[in-house]
Amino acid sequence: MTANPLPNPLPNDLIFFERGWLSSNTTLLLGSQPVVIDSGHHVHAQQLIQLIQHSLGSQAPAHLINTHLHSDHCGGNHSIQSHWPGIDIFIPKSIYEATLVWDQHQLSFQATGQNCPRFGANIALSDGQELMLNGRTWQIHNAHGHDADSFVLFAPKERILLSADALWEHGFGVLFDELLSGNGFESQANTLQLINTLNPSWVLPGHGPIFCDVKRSLDKAQARLEHWQKNPSHHSQHAAHVLLKFHLMVKGKVPIVDLLLWAHQVPLLKFIYQTQQEHDSFDGWIMQRLASLSDKKALAGLLAFADRELDDVIHPWMDGCGRFATAVVMWLAVRTQ
Repeated sequence: MTANPLPNPLPNDLIFFERGWLSSNTTLLLGSQPVVIDSGHHVHAQQLIQLIQHSLGSQAPAHLINTHLHSDHCGGNHSIQSHWPGIDIFIPKSIYEATLVWDQHQLSFQATGQNCPRFGANIALSDGQELMLNGRTWQIHNAHGHDADSFVLFAPKERILLSADALWEHGFGVLFDELLSGNGFESQANTLQLINTLNPSWVLPGHGPIFCDVKRSLDKAQARLEHWQKNPSHHSQHAAHVLLKFHLMVKGKVPIVDLLLWAHQVPLLKFIYQTQQEHDSFDGWIMQRLASLSDKKALAGLLAFADRELDDVIHPWMDGCGRFATAVVMWLAVRTQ
């Protein structure tokens, strides 16, 4: 449950599990056919199963709905499906066929260098569709920008919005739609306008706490969007930071050589590097991104550097370049073999 006090309590048949940034939040809709909304990352799947069991007792969830298929929102699907084989899994219609055949080209996991255990889905949801779930009507609204295959759920009577990564209390997720198709800024503007029109009383986001001051959050989101529209390179760099930090959160401590080897296998990181018109090597650019995260205290405990402190390894990259940087990589590779 969220720790922040709300001006009005949520209906008591909704349970909100606020989790970290590696796993998305999960909402549980209680009733005769309990519904799980988003399943988090696969490394936390057993934790989520325990949370669900604690809330439902011997009752099994009937449905699992994914707002979109990023590994932090659907990574627990496989474990949940294995634990409760009768559960129905609902996903966006636009990605349904690709999921059935597990098309790695169309699914996001390969492009972002992430892993998601394969799962089966059996129900596709479309924009404008309405679901009756345990006596409450929920509307499906496409919410593109963060992802081209994403939706939000809205209960119009109570004005409850499950906003996924389209709107958080202090922003929204990386606009992968912009990086992959060039439509993300426009799509996100449309999504923010949609949320403004829906005028929710409660927002249950994909990350962070529940919030009710929706205008304040929309204003912050609009300011972020306008900044990125004027400075698209800032958005691209932010996306690179998010991909790197997410990988580090999954792996825990990672030798720098292993991190660089992984980065070379991530198409989206290579694409961002190419669009930045950098004069440094790809490895040097990755190290610059890590240095920036280090300056923001965002990497504490996440990188292992062969008995050296983080700053002792990262910041020399910022003071030199070219052959020196290559030599450090080679030296580290020898030390870690």
